[in-house]
Amino acid sequence: MIDSQKPQFLQLLASALAMYAKPMPEPAITKAWIAALAPYPLHIIEAAMRSYCEENGEFAPVPASIATRCKLMDGRPGAEEAWAIALTSRDQNDTVVWTTEIAEAFSLCEPVLELGDEVGARMAFKEAYQRLTTAARAAAVSTIWIASLGWDSTRRPAVLSKASNAGLLPVPTVTALLPLPTSAVPPDTKAHEQLEKIKQMLASGAENRLRKIEARANAQRQTDSDAKYRLAAQTQNYLAINSR
Repeated sequence: MIDSQKPQFLQLLASALAMYAKPMPEPAITKAWIAALAPYPLHIIEAAMRSYCEENGEFAPVPASIATRCKLMDGRPGAEEAWAIALTSRDQNDTVVWTTEIAEAFSLCEPVLELGDEVGARMAFKEAYQRLTTAARAAAVSTIWIASLGWDSTRRPAVLSKASNAGLLPVPTVTALLPLPTSAVPPDTKAHEQLEKIKQMLASGAENRLRKIEARANAQRQTDSDAKYRLAAQTQNYLAINSR
C-alpha cells in the first residue's frame, strides 16, 4: 500500500467497521492499522477484509487478523500446485511462468529428480518451498512471477498470454517476450536488410569486374597464342626457304 492509497484504505476500514456497528478507531489505532498492512497491495487488503467479514460476523477485525490473511492471500500457489508448475519445466521446449520461490525450490530438488526418485524430489521441493515462502511472507516480500522461456518459440504466446490474463505478468513484459510478428519489422532490421542489399550489389559489381578481367585475360592469352603460332609458322617457312 502506497501513501496515495491511504485515503482509500481508511474508507475501506470505515466500511468494514460499520458492518459491526463500530466507529473509526482513534488516531493511534489507525496508525497501527496502516503500519500492519503497509507491506501489502491495497487489492489484497480489500480481499482479506472482505473474506474476514464474510467468515466472522460477530467480532470486528483487528490489524493482526487482517495482516495474517494478507500473507496467505499474496498470490503464492500452495505447495502441491507449485510442484505441478515446477514439473512443467522439465521439458525445455516449454515456457514456464512460476514464482521465484518455485524456481529456487525446484533447483534444489532437481538433482534428486534426475536420479529417478520423484517421491524424494517432491518431498524436498515442498520442504524448500514452504521454507522460502514462509521467509518471504515474514519479510513482507511481494510475490514475483517470472517467465522461463523454452526453446520452442511457437509455444510461448499461449503460455505468456494466459499469464498476462491471470495478472501474473504485466502486459509490457509479455509483449517484450513474445516474438515479433512478421509485419512488424524494427528499424534495425530494415537497416540490416538494406546493408545486405548493398553487400549483394557490391558483390555483384565485383563479380562483373572479375568476369571482365578474366575475359580480357583470356583474350590476351588467345592473342599471345595466335602470335606464337604465327611466329612459329614464319620460322618454319624461313627455314624451308633457306635450306634449299
